[in-house]
Amino acid sequence: MIINRNKLFSGILSFGLITILLVLFNIQYFYLRAIFSFIFLTTIPGLLIMLMLKIRKIEFWEYLVYTIGLSITFLMFAGLAVNWILPLLHITDRPLSLMPLLTSFDILLSIFGFIAYKRNKKISFKLSLPKLNRLNKAFFIAPIIFPILSILGTNVLNNGGPNYLTMTMLVGIAVYFFLIVLLREKLNEHIFPWAIYASSLSLLLMYSLRSNYVIGFDINQEYYVFRLAIEKSIWQMTSYANAYNACLSINILPSIFYLFTKLNPQYIFKLLYPIIFSSISIIIYIFSKQISNKVIGFLSVFFFIVNNQFIEQMPALARQEIAFIFFGLIILALLKREIKPLHRDILFIFFGLSMIVSHYSTGYVTIFAFLLVYLLIHVYRLWKLIETKNNKLFTKTHHKFSLNLMPLIIVIAFAIFWYAGVTKITGGLVSAVSDTTVYVKQMLQGNLTGGVTPELLRGPSTYTIEDIANYVQEVKLKYDKRYPYLDLYNPKEYASFTLEPVYAKEINISNYNVNTIVQVFTEFIDKLYKIFIIIGVIIFFVKQYKDKNFNKTYVLMSIVFLFIIFLMLITPYISNEYNYERLLQQALILLSVPMIIGGLFCLKHFRQKIQY
Repeated sequence: MIINRNKLFSGILSFGLITILLVLFNIQYFYLRAIFSFIFLTTIPGLLIMLMLKIRKIEFWEYLVYTIGLSITFLMFAGLAVNWILPLLHITDRPLSLMPLLTSFDILLSIFGFIAYKRNKKISFKLSLPKLNRLNKAFFIAPIIFPILSILGTNVLNNGGPNYLTMTMLVGIAVYFFLIVLLREKLNEHIFPWAIYASSLSLLLMYSLRSNYVIGFDINQEYYVFRLAIEKSIWQMTSYANAYNACLSINILPSIFYLFTKLNPQYIFKLLYPIIFSSISIIIYIFSKQISNKVIGFLSVFFFIVNNQFIEQMPALARQEIAFIFFGLIILALLKREIKPLHRDILFIFFGLSMIVSHYSTGYVTIFAFLLVYLLIHVYRLWKLIETKNNKLFTKTHHKFSLNLMPLIIVIAFAIFWYAGVTKITGGLVSAVSDTTVYVKQMLQGNLTGGVTPELLRGPSTYTIEDIANYVQEVKLKYDKRYPYLDLYNPKEYASFTLEPVYAKEINISNYNVNTIVQVFTEFIDKLYKIFIIIGVIIFFVKQYKDKNFNKTYVLMSIVFLFIIFLMLITPYISNEYNYERLLQQALILLSVPMIIGGLFCLKHFRQKIQY
């Protein structure tokens, strides 16, 4: 079927009108309102922006993740504009309500649609389903089973049942990935990203749905920030002067989803956020297969999503889920050569600003990383200029980099405006930098005594009942003093709760402690994959000299993130402000490919040694 301009925009308009009617009349049969609203909010705004920018000639899955990312950008910043402008114009003092948001979004999207319509006079594309044989049909259908098993499995476990469904899902994902790699030459290209998305979503839901309430650590305070915005129908930093409240990803964004979908508010975080965040696996796959190949890219994503940090931490860090999507999209835009330079810079700015308002720590790390990358770019160019000793020759063999200064300056300027001007949450960053400076100075002078232990030297801790009781009391006193207005839950709900450490049972087999064996094996694997990452980055560094077309921006970014990880390990105050595991998970978005490359390299040489 041929889709021309009129059919495309008629379809968008029809979809929008149906969604508006479902919302206005609250038609929630079979969750129609929730489904249509969620799909509309996460696709149509971004699609119109892509059409306005006239970004074309890219594959379907890349177009889709850009669309999702730009849609979330629109929701956060358009929601912020409504939140600020409507009270200023004395239109309403509750801007984060359904009607103000619905009316404002309709006006904005109508303007976007008109501009997009005028700028795409000759747009036309063929829409058709791929022709599949029985094997490909089976591989397309199979991933649908995984989310179903995940949802049913958590439901059974929540009601005290066995874990058979969950274990079946985990085994099924492992077998399915193995078969895809084995039969890769016979499978349709679209199976790979689809399989990756369905599997990552299943693993995230396995954790996030494992309770009838939000589950995890930071997510409880994130949920409080969200409810605060909903109850007041306006976002204000003065309502809760905390860094969490500076993240639009957990106040304005979920408020919009809730008002349009009318789902249980806890399931905004438990269900909708994992559905959105699972797109990170597609993003990683797209740029990974470009800098390596299809199989390496697929294995890189598999390693990323089966990582314990992905499954157990990310569903409990809603603000970081959204920020990581934008970080991944920035990497994708920088590495894809099919994107025009102007479009790349625009996407860098859009996604960079969105990342800033989504999560402060991810923003700090990314800005610092790209500043170092830009510095290395100039060092590299100067090195090449000296090496050639010929300016003309250097110009002809000039190595282009996709990171430009102006977009980076805009993102940095906005970060200063947002963190220091609007939200005033730079205290933690200033404190970490100041304390680290003193720490390094004392270390160089040999006067370092006591203080905080670097992440590199920390080991597992064992806590007693008294330790936990003291900790609970300290936290309670701190929050009673700093946040007297904070009341996350009614005391009656937790008054009967008792906290005590639960130690794993020790099982001795042939005089070997199973816990010790598992712990040693886990630590060994953890260190092994970090070694693989270093080896992989070195291989890429060598490769960029042999292959003139190899993406040097990726090599520099990989080196910089290895340096930041090392910096985190040796500087205790930074690791106190930003969890090391979270930094590593952010770095793995970029470094999963070198990990696989390094592992395969070591495996290849190990096999050769065995043969000899």
